[in-house]
Amino acid sequence: MLKQILMVIMVLTVIISCKKDDKNSTLTLEIDTISAKWLVSGTSEYSSFEFNKSGNYIVIKNANTTNQQIKFGTYTITESTIILSDYGTIIVSEIKDNSITFIFKTSINPDTEINIVANKQEEMESTTKTDLLCRTWELLTFNGDPVAGTDMELTVLFSKAGTYFVTYNNEPDTENVAQWKWKNTEETELYYSWDEVPNWGTASYVQITELTSNSLIINENDVVYVLQPLTNTKSVNFNSVNKFSEKETKGIFFK
Repeated sequence: MLKQILMVIMVLTVIISCKKDDKNSTLTLEIDTISAKWLVSGTSEYSSFEFNKSGNYIVIKNANTTNQQIKFGTYTITESTIILSDYGTIIVSEIKDNSITFIFKTSINPDTEINIVANKQEEMESTTKTDLLCRTWELLTFNGDPVAGTDMELTVLFSKAGTYFVTYNNEPDTENVAQWKWKNTEETELYYSWDEVPNWGTASYVQITELTSNSLIINENDVVYVLQPLTNTKSVNFNSVNKFSEKETKGIFFK
């Protein structure tokens, strides 16, 4: 009888242990959890991985060098795996409120695993206008003229981490990562800076004359830009050398 009891206890112990292991081994990511800018800690050629709720990612490699590379595209989540379109795969082993641990494998070299530990960059306070602005947009018109098929056709991304990113659809090498913040408490004006360390006291700014879930209208020195949330989900994959063509003038969309 005692032998049978001990046998039952052993079986129950194994079953409970297996259930615990299964529970701990399953990590399911959510877009709300992953949506942030993650700054890589320690020594690494990667500087940051950023995801937004529009389904776009930005990866910065070799930051602060002339060989800086910026990868931008769409991403999808399956349980603990994040697929970066045209770039690689992230397998997350642990994610907390302010940190993430994962293995990164590029599409070019999928047999090489890169171990990454990153910390979440502090974000600005969530407000109605901040939440509306922080997504991926596409430019529709420039001073009333449609930009589709022209050199002015562009995609712009704002994030709560203060990231401000522009890429031109017809000139994929013409892009950069900048920074932004609200200028006033009404959140009708915003500062932007192309400098690595912004001086907000002297930074340029624009007026936000309309901001809804379907429309963003920016006025900069009587130049009017009309944008809508990005509808074309095609990814862009490029290397950045931080160059802008000489024909472009300085402004929120031009360095």
